[in-house]
Amino acid sequence: MKPIELKSTLLSNIKIVLVEPSHPGNIGSVARAMKTMGLSSLVLVNPKKFPHAEATKLAAGADSVLEAALVLDSVTDAVKESTLVLGTSVRDREVSWPTMNPKKTAHTVIEHLGSTTNGEVAVLFGRESSGLTNEELDLCQTQIRIDANTDYSSLNLASAVQIIAYEMRMHALSALGEANKSELELSPGQLRQQRATKEQKEGHLQHLQSTIESLDFVKVKPPTVLMRKLTRLYNKADLSVEEIQILRGILSATQQHTPNRD
Repeated sequence: MKPIELKSTLLSNIKIVLVEPSHPGNIGSVARAMKTMGLSSLVLVNPKKFPHAEATKLAAGADSVLEAALVLDSVTDAVKESTLVLGTSVRDREVSWPTMNPKKTAHTVIEHLGSTTNGEVAVLFGRESSGLTNEELDLCQTQIRIDANTDYSSLNLASAVQIIAYEMRMHALSALGEANKSELELSPGQLRQQRATKEQKEGHLQHLQSTIESLDFVKVKPPTVLMRKLTRLYNKADLSVEEIQILRGILSATQQHTPNRD
């Protein structure tokens, strides 16, 4: 049977972000895993060795993904234009974060991309030895956890990418069947509201923190734990650009009417 091609922009608006990958072979294997599932956008944050012959070798024909890969210096730069950021993690956090399995992740991603014209999803994968830091996980609205064998839960980087990419492709194909279309065109014309990017959300949270501190609402500065809880709260809302503007307007008005406490 000939593989079904998804020509929609949906899958092209999903980017896989590898944070400080140490082995070039893993980068090549990830590129291969992505291409087999129809994903093409790869971002590398501070790769130890890239480009590299081993990456090309293990890509096994997915050279186009490697050639188009974007190399950046920070995770913040990698996700600043994204409207939904998800991070893979097997660690528990001090402040609990919403966690989804790959199947639920796929549903969330395709639904998100199908409801806005400016959607871009970033899926973060951490270092082979230590994963993502708490600060990097703070950039994510949701964590993805693969339910592997508890006695041996270590997954190769490319295998983890393959599992998540597979579920996203299957959900996209399911949506295609339900829509009874020749191509998967859920999105671009079905604008509800323009989603706020990660950069816009971070700007709001920084504004919120400065307002909280100016009100002496908390004794500990910076209020790290409180801000993590508030970040989780606002992530649940999946804010639009207009909603961010309204919230920041309220914060600005609050600051203007707050007596100078210095």
